[in-house]
Amino acid sequence: MNNEKIRWGILGAGRIANKFCTALVSTPGAVLYAVASRNVTSGKPFSIKYSAVKYYDNYLELVSDPNVDIIYIATPHIFHYEQVRLCLENNKSVLCEKPIGVSYLQTQQMIELATQKKLFLMEGMWTACMPFIKKIKEIIQDGIIGTIANVQADLGFTAQNNPEDRLLNKALAGGSILDVGVYPISLATLLLGRPSAIKSVSALTETGVDAYSNIILQYPNGATAQLLSSLIFETPKEVVIMGTKGLIRVDSPWYMATDFSVQLEDGTEKTYHLPHPNNGFEFEISEVMNCLKDKLLESVLVPHSQTLIVSEIMDELLFQASVNYDEPL
Repeated sequence: MNNEKIRWGILGAGRIANKFCTALVSTPGAVLYAVASRNVTSGKPFSIKYSAVKYYDNYLELVSDPNVDIIYIATPHIFHYEQVRLCLENNKSVLCEKPIGVSYLQTQQMIELATQKKLFLMEGMWTACMPFIKKIKEIIQDGIIGTIANVQADLGFTAQNNPEDRLLNKALAGGSILDVGVYPISLATLLLGRPSAIKSVSALTETGVDAYSNIILQYPNGATAQLLSSLIFETPKEVVIMGTKGLIRVDSPWYMATDFSVQLEDGTEKTYHLPHPNNGFEFEISEVMNCLKDKLLESVLVPHSQTLIVSEIMDELLFQASVNYDEPL
């Protein structure tokens, strides 16, 4: 690995890859070295747009390129397992867009393989790398709002009614839980750990994926989390973290927030503004590159243990929703 630059490979050239590369090309120390897409019509222009050094029309050439230090996977959920394994088996470190797998078993196997091969692997939960999360964690650790009693978080929108779109397509592991529910579930896990009880109410679309999931998590210390994901209606996209001495309110859209406030029981209130130099992906990119330079196998911001708990929770939610994917294993 080059000591000064981290050379990135991008696997997939869709919407999320565009957002990622917008930040990547302006992040110090990052080089967009190669792009691989099976769709030449979109992939080749993508590589030109972001001035990639190389373009490949297949994934094997990308993972075989000795000049690539790490690969970012930006494809639909259902393909993550086989593509992460392809990268790891070819000795490439991986940042995989969330959710890293469509089941706990997939997630566990990918982490085990990365650990066995001593390669860096991280789920692309960009929110966990943002400054507002770091500041909120400091406030909670300092006891400013007391002990967390309840977390409320939601993320939902009205998806286009297209059965072939990845959001509603069961063959692509669509549905609200995996696509947007992963955000509030990850936040609750970051703050409260593994729940002792999981309950949900949901409904299915005509395509057989979950349209929404209304979730209640309970924790061993008595704390609770009320979470909501949806693909059929808009939600406020806000977070409230309630403690025994006050609360933290994160403005919409909370998953990429720059502003939040702390309100204490004595009536005092303080607001925080933590802007993004780009679109927010730069924090995740910098975290990954710092981990690679420090020769770490996982990030402390998105550790494997947290990724596994989130996957475990989503497994149970999908079971309660009666959603089964034909997952590759």
